[in-house]
Amino acid sequence: MPEDKKTQKVTNVPAVPHKTEQEKKNDERMGVIMKELDKAFFTIKFYPVASKEEAKKEAIAKIETYYKNEDEAIKQIILFMIHESIAQASDMRTMHDIEHFKRKMPAADPGQLRINVYRSMFNYNNSLEGILEFISLLSRLNGDDAAKLLTYHFTFFCSIESESMKMLKNAVIEALGKSSSSYALYALLSYAKITDNDSTLGRIASALTEWNSKLDGLNISKKEKDRIITETQYIMNLERGESHYG
Repeated sequence: MPEDKKTQKVTNVPAVPHKTEQEKKNDERMGVIMKELDKAFFTIKFYPVASKEEAKKEAIAKIETYYKNEDEAIKQIILFMIHESIAQASDMRTMHDIEHFKRKMPAADPGQLRINVYRSMFNYNNSLEGILEFISLLSRLNGDDAAKLLTYHFTFFCSIESESMKMLKNAVIEALGKSSSSYALYALLSYAKITDNDSTLGRIASALTEWNSKLDGLNISKKEKDRIITETQYIMNLERGESHYG
């Protein structure tokens, strides 16, 4: 008689490997860092109501320190959290009143709806100044990843015609000028070639001047450096109306 399915022995199941002491320590350390990052982003999120200027500055400094000193996994988590904060811009045209949350949370009671309205009202990330803070933060983080995230949001901001998106777009251009990533430089050069907006071109030209003193620090050949200098000068002349792209 075949065994009952409930009593059949399970065979060939690989044993779950036990974590080494070092792996356990790494997990514990990751947990501590995640708590610290969550606290830092929470502090920024509820500035200036639940946290004040000094606490916000300390939180931003902590994020920068972790990004500078930790491994790639932590850096990617930080970039993800910054992205989520800047992404609040996509909801700017929606007024977060009680009717808005009724539509999102039809089963919620009136008290919970009011709490969500208050949280939204005082969420620093729902404001231009809050998002500008995170854009500026990205400009100070080393590596191409941070620059790529800036260009990702620049693409989105360019897709919406509104004063708020223009301001955020301009902030990203400025941030790309302050970045130390060559990816940021090449992005600015590519934008300058195709824009027909004089205001945008002027801002790109201004951002490119920030790169004059940083070119020597890039790991590029003299030929490439000379090409960038020539192209940048052409853009400066274009911005002054002395030449044009065909």
